[in-house]
Amino acid sequence: MKKYGYTFLTISALLAMAAAAYAWRSWAPADREFPLTVALVQLTAVDSQTVAGFKAGMAAAGYRAGEKIVYLDPGPAGGIERLDAIILDLLSKKPDLFMVSSTPATQAVRRLTEGKGIPVVFAPVNDPVAAGIVGDLKHPGGQITGIRLPTGDDLRLQWLREIAPTARRVFVPYTAKDKSAQTTLELIVRIAPGLGLELLPQPVLGEAGVKAALAALPAGVDAIFLPRDSSVESHIDLFVAEAKARRIPLCAPSLAQVKAGALFSYGFVHQDIGRQAARLAEQIFKGMKPGDLPVEMAESVLSLNLATARRIGLEIPDPILLQAEQVIRE
Repeated sequence: MKKYGYTFLTISALLAMAAAAYAWRSWAPADREFPLTVALVQLTAVDSQTVAGFKAGMAAAGYRAGEKIVYLDPGPAGGIERLDAIILDLLSKKPDLFMVSSTPATQAVRRLTEGKGIPVVFAPVNDPVAAGIVGDLKHPGGQITGIRLPTGDDLRLQWLREIAPTARRVFVPYTAKDKSAQTTLELIVRIAPGLGLELLPQPVLGEAGVKAALAALPAGVDAIFLPRDSSVESHIDLFVAEAKARRIPLCAPSLAQVKAGALFSYGFVHQDIGRQAARLAEQIFKGMKPGDLPVEMAESVLSLNLATARRIGLEIPDPILLQAEQVIRE
């Protein structure tokens, strides 16, 4: 009996070790053969710059596409309602890691990969705790970590007051189902009265919704403020055209929109965030558990488009120019 009991315990231990090894391999591809497979999930074309930064960061770390890494890239979903089908198709291809951009896309990936042992790196999410993606920034737990945006939309609204001191009524289009956009709204609604600003929030859905909202925009609107909302940002050309036609400031979340013609941004740089996410992915590929890697914070920079300022007849004072890290002059 003792011998039988000893054998039984040994087999149990071996089975437990095998299960542990399987679990390790399921989320830590460090022991797998190259190339590793990364599934890319992005909500709109806006996120493609973040993906480009991620690929550049991985290449710089030695993970060159086609050699040590293969990307499954179905392209932008184009709408929140299309995310689930894309993610499920990617899951069927058994990727080693998901890299996902935007808050709605990250929420969908987290939900659909729950319990499957596949690591997830998000880049970026506005507020991952409020969005229900992680419970703790220092110890995200599970198989997910990533890059969060710094709080700063309140500061961006303050910059609008500084850059365009005569502005009073501010149009704020947003996607109702986007938690990131809701976070922005909650923040700026609290501080707007103290800045002497009246916000005009308007839910929009898709290109048709944006066009309808702009067509119905009151004559007395003095500025447009875009929240951190990939769906809204994807229609930047429509907002730029309207702002220029009305000769009013357009304030956007990132440098990408300033390059597209927005007046200014106090926010993030997509490609920098992508490269930052690549460093997290590299650590995971070397054996770190995603849930042990703290969620990192991106940086905010002030970006100005002086060509746009000239077109709308706005002079940017030198003290503000000196604080800008990115200036578009032509």
